[in-house]
Amino acid sequence: MFTEKCIKVAITGAAGHIANAFYPLLGSGQVFGEQRFFLYLLEIEAKLHELEGIKMQLEDCAFSLLEGVVITADPKIAFTDIDVAIFLGGIPRSPGMERSDLLALNNEIFQQQGIILNQVAKPTVKCLVVANPSNTNCSTLAAHCPNIPRKNFTSLMQLDHNRCVSQIAKQTNSSMEQIRKVIIWGNHSNTQYPDVTFATMQDKRVKDLFDEQYLRTTLIQQIAKRGTQILQVSKGTSTISGAIAVRDHMKNWVFGTRDDDWCSFGVISDGTHYGIDEGICYSLPVQCKNFEYKVVDNLEIDDFSKKKIENSLLELRREKNEINFMDLLKQ
Repeated sequence: MFTEKCIKVAITGAAGHIANAFYPLLGSGQVFGEQRFFLYLLEIEAKLHELEGIKMQLEDCAFSLLEGVVITADPKIAFTDIDVAIFLGGIPRSPGMERSDLLALNNEIFQQQGIILNQVAKPTVKCLVVANPSNTNCSTLAAHCPNIPRKNFTSLMQLDHNRCVSQIAKQTNSSMEQIRKVIIWGNHSNTQYPDVTFATMQDKRVKDLFDEQYLRTTLIQQIAKRGTQILQVSKGTSTISGAIAVRDHMKNWVFGTRDDDWCSFGVISDGTHYGIDEGICYSLPVQCKNFEYKVVDNLEIDDFSKKKIENSLLELRREKNEINFMDLLKQ
């Protein structure tokens, strides 16, 4: 796992809401256990004053695991010799913004950060991309880091995974601890596919507890639209649940999943799993151990699921094609 006494962790978008909700989880040992760490917090120049206040608060928390904090607007300083990078920073979609504009702006950010990460980070660095569009941002980042293995890049799908587990537990009046083998396939978007075909709850199959209409329509819409509902009700993004999802993703990756369970990671496809194109970041079921993951292979996929998986893949292909076209225009 970690051989260093103290690891270096970089967080981008470090003055943001999710970052602020994540720091107490990190500092209290809920992410890396008793591993000591040094934080490198990256933000834009305009937010460095705010970030200074966050640094002061982190110091006042007196976290025994936190060795120190550096704040910077320079990615080279933030990424030098780091062991872990969590990419929370990106351009959010504003009212009236086209998705193509969102892709273009974030593509530029993740290209630049990828080039620097490749130059100065440890080749063993592990990366989690949270900033949306997270799958395509992750693909862009990995594509600009030839010195770092593609398996070291993941995007956050744990929030959708947690939402699905929560809904199943709520509908069955059961404990979330009892639910195993939920899958979120695809993109972190409305085309994602929450799949309980293989899910179990104690000795029962989850799919036997619901009618087909619920599983193939209602549940999928509940998960896909949950973030928008929260935004409408609270006038803010999924800050608390987002931070918990980052914790759960990293904790699963570092300490491993149960032998009888798996989780959902956006991973850079090598072209050998479920027909997903090489280079696309796609959410698949994985099992983790010692800060490594392995895709759960050879699941029998029914026709309905194949269509849903393909639909999300088509969206990610379109995003990739848009990015490639933008890059050609810049040449």
